[in-house]
Amino acid sequence: MVGVATRSRVDWVDGAKGIAILLVALAHAVQWTVLSGLAPELWNKINLIFIVFRMPLFFLASGLFAASIIKRNWPTLWRTRLSLLIWALVLWTILRFGYFSLLPNPAGFDETNPIDLLLAPVRPSNGLWFLYALALFFVATKLMKDRIDWRVQIGGAAVLSVLFFARADTGNIAWNGIGRYFVFFLLGCYLREWILAFVNRPSRFGALGLGLGFGLAFLVLAGVILTVDSRVPFITGTLVVVSLLALGAGLLLARFLVEYRAMAWLTYIGRNTLPIYVVHVLAVSAITSLLLLAHGQVWLERLAPVLPVLVAGSAVAASLLVWRLLRDLPVLRYAFAVPTWFSGRAPASEARAGAAASVLEHQPERMTPRGE
Repeated sequence: MVGVATRSRVDWVDGAKGIAILLVALAHAVQWTVLSGLAPELWNKINLIFIVFRMPLFFLASGLFAASIIKRNWPTLWRTRLSLLIWALVLWTILRFGYFSLLPNPAGFDETNPIDLLLAPVRPSNGLWFLYALALFFVATKLMKDRIDWRVQIGGAAVLSVLFFARADTGNIAWNGIGRYFVFFLLGCYLREWILAFVNRPSRFGALGLGLGFGLAFLVLAGVILTVDSRVPFITGTLVVVSLLALGAGLLLARFLVEYRAMAWLTYIGRNTLPIYVVHVLAVSAITSLLLLAHGQVWLERLAPVLPVLVAGSAVAASLLVWRLLRDLPVLRYAFAVPTWFSGRAPASEARAGAAASVLEHQPERMTPRGE
């Protein structure tokens, strides 16, 4: 095939992560630009549609690598995975608190409450909650390993997901997310071999059926959200089913896209999710503040329909630039890498900041189904 690169059979996982982090950046760009009056309100409803895809895909991809990770003993699990998640969560919660204390948030979100800062270890209240949830998922899955049947785990998490997608509310973004998305992490963990085999060797009939099923479900969901009360999908709880269809379609799409050299940038983004995840909100806020200086200008009004996309793309690029500038500098590189004194690693084994750049780190040689 002309223009097609020879890729690892697991590049599609990085492609999927790339799609997910881009949608996360878009979600925040929509929030900031719409609340600031720079983008049309329609973007809020478009943003809501993608709730079936963004975080479910992130957690499913994380779960794909969890099976081998949770087999490690607790000290090794801390050194190789948990320490980075906790370090990034604590450090960037403090940095975000300092940033928004100095520079007002143009979207009106308040991240300067010192009580919220103190409670962050048990009740995160900002967009970094993914790191918190992921750490808890690893711990919970390891604790349940060999104690609770995996089918019971998935069934219980599915019920929890339906409840939280429907109407359950803890009043906290992190705990709501934990309730909604734990099932997707467990699916990736326990159905890993099936998922890899399905995506690596999809049948035409299965792919077509999945694509049509997702397309129909997505159109129905979009129609409800765009034309009726946006709370209806949450009341029905059907978002869990739509999310499962979206995940299958998204993984197949990622597998298709990464075969092309022109899409190498998507794989690169997927391999470096951590700097994008922790930095992009600050970039979105800064860019939105700058655009507000030109509020009312004709050129800005003309860009309004696509402004969230432009802001999200610029924020992702800025995040990667910050990471590349800091990753080899003394002290500053620990914005993206866990120091040895915190992780417990021997100094000689400390990895450079770039090696810890993906929240969803994996080892390609372990990513093929058994028997292949």
